[in-house]
Amino acid sequence: MPPHRLALCLLLSLPLGACQQLSLPPAPLAKADRLLALNSDDFFAASQHHLLTPAFYNEVVAKLERKPTPAQQEILFGYLRAYSYYGDMQTIASQSPALASALATISDTNEFSSNPRLQEHFAVTLYRYFQDDAQDSQYIAALLPRLKHQLQQLACQEVTLANDYALWESLRAAGFLYYRSSRDNTSALAQVLLSSQLDQALLHIAQVNGVRHGQDWVKQNAYWAIAQYRLSLPSNQDGSSSDAKTAIDAKVAQIAAEDVNQRGLAAKQAYTLGYHVNIFGRKARCEQQANICHIPDISEVLPIRHQCNERLSIVTQALSREQMLSSCQTLEQQELGFHRLLQTQSVAVANDFNQTLELVIFDNWSQYNAYGQLIFDIDTDNGGMYIEGQPAKPGNQARFFAFRQWWVEPEFAIWNLAHEYVHYLDGRFVKYGGFEHFPSKQVWWSEGLAEYVAKGNHNPVTLSFAQKQWQQGLNAGQQTLDDDIEAIPDLATIFATEYADGQARTYKWSYLAIRFLAEHHPQQLVNLSQFLKTDYFQGYEQLLAELTQYQSQYQSWLTTLLEDAPKSSLSPATTLKPNRIARYAYRDYLIPSHLPSVTKHWYL
Repeated sequence: MPPHRLALCLLLSLPLGACQQLSLPPAPLAKADRLLALNSDDFFAASQHHLLTPAFYNEVVAKLERKPTPAQQEILFGYLRAYSYYGDMQTIASQSPALASALATISDTNEFSSNPRLQEHFAVTLYRYFQDDAQDSQYIAALLPRLKHQLQQLACQEVTLANDYALWESLRAAGFLYYRSSRDNTSALAQVLLSSQLDQALLHIAQVNGVRHGQDWVKQNAYWAIAQYRLSLPSNQDGSSSDAKTAIDAKVAQIAAEDVNQRGLAAKQAYTLGYHVNIFGRKARCEQQANICHIPDISEVLPIRHQCNERLSIVTQALSREQMLSSCQTLEQQELGFHRLLQTQSVAVANDFNQTLELVIFDNWSQYNAYGQLIFDIDTDNGGMYIEGQPAKPGNQARFFAFRQWWVEPEFAIWNLAHEYVHYLDGRFVKYGGFEHFPSKQVWWSEGLAEYVAKGNHNPVTLSFAQKQWQQGLNAGQQTLDDDIEAIPDLATIFATEYADGQARTYKWSYLAIRFLAEHHPQQLVNLSQFLKTDYFQGYEQLLAELTQYQSQYQSWLTTLLEDAPKSSLSPATTLKPNRIARYAYRDYLIPSHLPSVTKHWYL
């Protein structure tokens, strides 16, 4: 209690209740009141981004807890929505209790229950603001009954644009939360979500309310959210599906079978793209469930083919001729650099019949995830991959799977195009045998070489990462100071890297090790490649051990490199970009065509 109020209480000798009644009124919220003079759409305009500060945010949350009118709530929620896209989310983590309290207060009113626009805002705020799984799970727990009730209510209401936006965002809220818990199904968030019975509401919607006016976007989105729930369930110790996972599969299959009896192929496609590919069911399982699962013909999905040269071709969904020509030119130039670096003379390794490479390029990750599984039977829980196959088998077809960087549009780029192509060149012209032929110490070589050949000396992300560690005073062998920052590894540690050691060692430090050797010990780098090419692993391993004697030189080189790195490569981007969450969580084909992403209903 503030001192002046305590003094008043003692002076009048009043009981606590009377003291509370005589308390001074809450201080006015000047910043929040100032915002109420604006329109909820205004906050998305670049000219108003100066309002997206923690001070304004704090007052907005406090204002919401005072039960403002629905019209005022619309403006305040619009602010929260804009802040979640353009504000500094790291500075407001301590406000989770206050925001959760405000949401609970507002949602427990008749005005809220009859207002789909406010329900839409509630769902968006829930999945965009509560991002700390450990801290926020307790606050989410109190709000999940509201979300469950909202799902049930909206699914039964008449079809209007406002109701559809609210229902769709409520389905997405459930799916996004489950997606996060699936990353660690032992977390507090996972336990809270698994006990919320949201899955029961989702199953009911998929079965009873999934098709509205001939459209099945509700069913597909419910399938997707249930798939995220299924991924959150623990597996058996041997990695096989637990009874709980098998049970949910059976329930969804029953719903799909009933739908197929009524709608045929459309129902199969809804199940396949909504549930099957999102639990990473792949091709064989779809074939086993042919009564409810559909595998399209490759020509339907990838109708465009372009021949770069006699060894390289592109198969794609929708790339233009200019984009394909540009991609071919990039790879051909990169190949010349690869051969110069390792002095391969363009001679393939012995017993390698991977004479051609097929680049399979999808429009985005959603398309890659769906059709990479269904057509090519590959694991798509990744950012693309190179499948070497069996190079010693005549007629073997090597493939590289990739997708457009849809998040940089209208710019054109293919994610990991150059990087993955190096894997093909490495397998074709350097490393004997197929993938995992050599017993160890290949990760640093494969990934570091791919990063170096693809990016050369222009790798600002890696330099920024390494400099950050250096500036924090981390020397080789010290303990990490932060979960996101690891100690600077020495050469011996880099050479022994496995994929389980994390992306920093796998890609960033491996890149720096390759670059160091290329600049200061190029012949030893060539010698390493020759040992791999002739299948002489003992010589390769022995040379790696000898290269560790250059640790002092490597450390000096790294220090100089980081000190001399251009500031432009180490500074944050000046262009304000929207905060994205779970880029790979949602699917583009699930977006209802009649619900456009406009300012009032903006989504990523």
